[in-house]
Amino acid sequence: MRDAAKTPEPMGGADAASRAAEPMFVIQEHHATRLHHDFRLEHDGVLVSWALPKGLPTDPGVNHLAVQTEDHPLEYGSFEGTIPRGAYGAGTVTIWDTGTYDLEKWRDGQEIIVTIHGRNHGDHRLALIRTGGDDAKPQWLIHLMKDQTPHPEHAGDEPYRRPPSTSPGRGLRRGKTVVGSRKQVAGVVHPMLATAAEPAELRGKTGWRFEMKWDGFRAIARISGDEVTLTSRNGLDLTPTFPELAVLADAVRGDAVLDGEIVAPDEHGVPRFARIQQRAGLTNPRDVDRARRVVGVEYYVFDMLEEGGRSLTALPYTERRARLEELVRGNALVRVPPAAGDGLDDALATSRELGLEGVMAKRADSPYREGRRSRDWLKLKHTRAQEVVVAGWRTGNGARADTIGSLLVGIPDAAGRLRYAGRVGSGFRDRELTRVRERLDALAIHAPALDGVPAEDARDAHWVTPALVGEVEYGESTPDGRLRHPVWRGWRFDKSPAEVRWERTPG
Repeated sequence: MRDAAKTPEPMGGADAASRAAEPMFVIQEHHATRLHHDFRLEHDGVLVSWALPKGLPTDPGVNHLAVQTEDHPLEYGSFEGTIPRGAYGAGTVTIWDTGTYDLEKWRDGQEIIVTIHGRNHGDHRLALIRTGGDDAKPQWLIHLMKDQTPHPEHAGDEPYRRPPSTSPGRGLRRGKTVVGSRKQVAGVVHPMLATAAEPAELRGKTGWRFEMKWDGFRAIARISGDEVTLTSRNGLDLTPTFPELAVLADAVRGDAVLDGEIVAPDEHGVPRFARIQQRAGLTNPRDVDRARRVVGVEYYVFDMLEEGGRSLTALPYTERRARLEELVRGNALVRVPPAAGDGLDDALATSRELGLEGVMAKRADSPYREGRRSRDWLKLKHTRAQEVVVAGWRTGNGARADTIGSLLVGIPDAAGRLRYAGRVGSGFRDRELTRVRERLDALAIHAPALDGVPAEDARDAHWVTPALVGEVEYGESTPDGRLRHPVWRGWRFDKSPAEVRWERTPG
């Protein structure tokens, strides 16, 4: 992809045998179309390379995207200069840090663990884990291992901050499928969040409207011309995972930004969280196409945030709802579910009759509070559900001896520390357990990343990087924050560990 006659970049040719015994690494700051960083590790005579849109992670609790690119020659490790306009990767390249690294694990195409020794920014123990993408552009995450937080003088270094962008990222175009790797989308709208409540809090009160609570993945949809972009509540690009929802462009008159839920209805038309799990996290086009043939999805729209480039968030809920019903025309995969009226008990009864998760209560005069959790929106569930962070697992017995017996989970406290919340061993389908074991093996670490694990639960535990979020149902919780009789509901790939909080106060 490079022409030696047009660019000063090195093209290779060094004698690998003359290299020092300790392998090198280099991090290059690359001011191309977008500022990013290139992370390169010497391995088998080349620099194996990843593009880091957000640079190295500075917090063990926040992983960053790493997109593997082509291998580079060893001489590229000392390159600084300007790649001319019109050449591949045009822009300025400077070295942010370089040095040597200690290799702990290298599983080709799967997992790499190294400790880098930088001349400028010191030592960092890092894990690279393959999460998806296709053979041409594999997608990984890069994780800062716990207790390897950068020195405070480097934690806020400017080169590792992506500049603000208003681009919503590449989307799906009506009439054809554009499938890319899973990525974090910059400049997106973050949805308004609801607060858990009990029916007694609303009885006898007026000024509220009710909707059914749909059991799927929350998604903001941006329609611009014939292009559709879908993003999760934490900014992940869901567009390649649900390509059939390109039909949103046919359902909306003009450009708009919508808030809704991606659901997977069963044979009776009832959304089931267990069904959408079979579509979660997929980005490889072949995997997506295979899953689509088994599980179809629909988009249920319940709010409208922009119309023709004009923000509607300051309008009261009832006015936004009216604009939504006027401008969105339902089709086979897009629905505007009818409101459930202003009677709480009728809404709850209907929800139970339909076998749904619960009811949403929204204050009629409330604005849309972007990215904020508010008591203007309340969620009333028929059963107790709680998001949890997976931090370890225990070996099973009998048929589960080679997979998972139970997951060890935690919930962050008010200070952000991950606190042990118990074991979850039921609710899994047998065919899921092998995939769960493979997923967790790729995140293995040596010590627990959560506090308060009892000795009897820690005795035979296998610990993992707390990077994955799931959801459980449970009977009750103890005052010290332990879940009683939790049952696994499924993964929440649309949420990050930092977002997890107690739905109800423990006890």
